[in-house]
Amino acid sequence: MVTSNIATDLDITNGARGVITDIILDPDEPPLEDGSIVTLRHLPRCVLVKLNRTRAARLEGLDDGVIPIFPAKSSMQITLGRKAKTVTRLQYPITAAFCFTDYCSQGQTIPRVIVDIASPPSGKLSLFNLYVAVMIFAVFQPFLA
Repeated sequence: MVTSNIATDLDITNGARGVITDIILDPDEPPLEDGSIVTLRHLPRCVLVKLNRTRAARLEGLDDGVIPIFPAKSSMQITLGRKAKTVTRLQYPITAAFCFTDYCSQGQTIPRVIVDIASPPSGKLSLFNLYVAVMIFAVFQPFLA
């Protein structure tokens, strides 16, 4: 699942879902051997993702709906005592989506769901959380049988 708005006009947005089809390694990595376990020294160049839905044009050399996701750089200021430091991180704007929150599920078409409405370990559920979860269950209940 995409975790930020990369290209809203192409439907590559926060909550967009797809399947990773390939990981393009940094050219400085040694060649991979079949069945071997490798510790990477560099962040991969990009992750190829086949989105469930996108308006992106087909890219040369890739299948329909497959787009490259590149690492995104973000910086933040933190204060330690009286000293301010800038922390920079490089991270792919995607996450595994075997589960996600009710907020990410809004507006999604999901063929099967399991709704957990137990009290969270911190905070609490609001009526809004419950409404979204119940609406997903009500809409997709026939698929759960």
